[in-house]
Order: sequence, then structure tokens, then C-alpha cells
Amino acid sequence: MFDVELETSVDELEQRLLACEALIAALRMQQVDTLRALDIAQVPRIDGSRSLQEWLRGRLDVSEQTARNLVDVARRLPEQPGLMDRVDEDELTFERIAATSRLIASGAEERQVDMSFGFDLAGVRRLRNRHRRVTRSGERDVFVDRHLWLQDSLDGNKGRFDGELPGFEFHIFSKAVEERADMFGDLPGPTTTKPQRLVDGLVSIAQDSLELLNPDGKQAHRSDPLVTVLVNGDAADNTQGETGAEIEYGPRVGPDVLEQILCSGGVQLVGLLDGKPVTTTDASRAIPPAVRRLVAWRDGGCTIDGCRSRYRLQVHHIRPRAAGGDHDADNLTTLCWFHHHVVVHRLGFRISDVVYRRLLAGAKRRLD
Repeated sequence: MFDVELETSVDELEQRLLACEALIAALRMQQVDTLRALDIAQVPRIDGSRSLQEWLRGRLDVSEQTARNLVDVARRLPEQPGLMDRVDEDELTFERIAATSRLIASGAEERQVDMSFGFDLAGVRRLRNRHRRVTRSGERDVFVDRHLWLQDSLDGNKGRFDGELPGFEFHIFSKAVEERADMFGDLPGPTTTKPQRLVDGLVSIAQDSLELLNPDGKQAHRSDPLVTVLVNGDAADNTQGETGAEIEYGPRVGPDVLEQILCSGGVQLVGLLDGKPVTTTDASRAIPPAVRRLVAWRDGGCTIDGCRSRYRLQVHHIRPRAAGGDHDADNLTTLCWFHHHVVVHRLGFRISDVVYRRLLAGAKRRLD
């Protein structure tokens, strides 16, 4: 089904692509007609779903946006005869139908709706936002419906979150996360996608709130939060990279996360054998504050070649503590948050001894 004749012209291929999109739109409209009947029959209640959109996502295995478009068009189109006529006359994509339906529902005049067909979809959305009617009761309803779901996976190896924010709060949230993500876009190192950078931005903002501010909002000037790590000697398997480590009240962690905790945070280790504690370390900061300040002053910034980031400069162990590395200044270097948290500890990159000796020599020359 994926064979394409080499002799086929670009124009023919383009026409084939347009024909496929027209077919998709026609099939979506068939789904809309069917969905309207299912909505009248109150199928979600029968199936135990909270809404028609949730029911549709589960039954069709489609994205939230696709399900919302189908439900919106199914419910609004019968009250929009002008758009129905245009659907019958023109070959509109289904996303165009959904966007135009929302524009009409926002209260836009007929001439503005006609003008919108000369815009791209982003332009239609901007036009709708300018004409959307906002009432006090509507605003409060949206605010009351705000929610965020946090869900661990069954094995605790990852987590999911989903939610919905009112427009103003979403603007604050998205602006903060995207601006933080943009800080990591041009840094030297492995290439990351925009969704990955958004995750990094969100995590770094969360760490800021835990590590840099006291409950009263004042700057705390401390490192990572104190955590207790329980290490089960019965479960550790060095041949498979299994640490047998688990964060108190948290998930099990592997070698990468354990190295990160040992490297940058105040930590207490509790060794277990046969389910009983056999050794406990003192709860202390990983690197003494005076040593941190010395290394930061010596390096003058992130020591990754070409990196100019000043965001959350942190001290990193060249030889990991889990491998016997100590807090001596000659075993420490300064990294920005992105290179420390993402590149080194989460993606597994290492600073070789050769590279580090060159960095250290350069730092010492600056001091001299």
C-alpha cells in the first residue's frame, strides 16, 4: 500500500494527497452523524463514562483534540445551517469545519465567518478568541472545572499527568514552561525535541519551588531537598544495573537517579538486609557549602565546552560517589542545570578524565 510510482509527478501526488484528505473529512462527517444519535441515546451514562468526549476517546482510541472536535461539531452543526450548507458545497477539511463551528459559536458575524475561510487554522482560532463572549458565570464555571490528574505507572517507573486550566491560568502556565524550555534549546549537547524540553522546563520549575524557596517565599540558598534512600542488599544486582534502591515514600530508582541523588542532594542512606536496617548514614549535605563555593568560584560557570548558561549552576562529581568519588575539589566541576540533570545524570553522558584535567588546568590558570 506504500508503493509510489517513480514516474508519478509532484502535481499528481499532491492531488492524491488532497483526495485522501477529502475522504477523511467525509468519513469524519459520517462519524458526526452517528455520534449525534449516540449522544441523544446518552451512551456515556450507559457505559459509565463521565462525558461523551471521554467515551469517544476510549472507543475510537483517538486524541483528546480529535474527540473534542467530533463532539463539538456533532452538537453545534445542527444549529449552524450556514456552515452545513458550506460543508455540502465545498470540500472543507474536518479541522476547518470544527474551527469554523467554534468561530460561529463565539458570536462572530457572518462577514467575519466568510472572511475566516481565507485564514489558516491558527488565524481562525485567533479570530474566535477575539469574538468569544465571556460572562462572569462562564468564567466561574471554567474555574470550578479546573483539575490536574497525577498517575503513577503500575511499576512506578514513570508517571502521567493530565488536566485542564482556565484560559488565564493556562497562559501563565504555558508561558512559564515554554520560556524555561527555550533556555535549553540552544545549549551544546544532544539534540532534544520541543516536547522533551517542555518536560525539562516543567521539572526545573518544580525543583526551583522545592529547593530555592522557603515556605514564606524567601530565598533558601540550599541544594536539593533532603531525601532518604533505602538500599536493599537482597535486591541489588550489579550485573543488571539494578541498585535495589528506593526513595522513602517514593518509587524504586535505578543507577542514574541514585547517582544524581548522591551527587547533588542532602541524602541519608539506609541499608537493608532481610528487610531490616543494618546501616544508616548521617543525614548530611552531599558537598560541604565551602567546597561548593570554591568550585563555583574556580570554574566561573558551566564547564561544558561552548555552554554559556548561568541557570542553576551546580557542582558535579567527575567520579561518581557510587564509584568511590569524594568531595575533593579536584573531583568536582560546575555544570548548569541542563547539562547536570538532563545530559549527564539522565542521558548518561560522562565527562572523561582527559577532558576534565584540561578543564581543571584552565580553571587553575585563571586563578593564578
